[in-house]
Amino acid sequence: MIKYRKQNALEPEKDAEVSLNLTPLMFFGVGFLAMKALLRSIRRAS
Repeated sequence: MIKYRKQNALEPEKDAEVSLNLTPLMFFGVGFLAMKALLRSIRRAS
């Protein structure tokens, strides 16, 4: 999880916070690479 917080000392109601959760992207990437490796090994075996 990446969090970025921008604070405005003069106008506190304009504070902004952005959070980005990269966990689903990581799971997708690992699953994609695992399936790619599995398909390559199946193609080489046959």
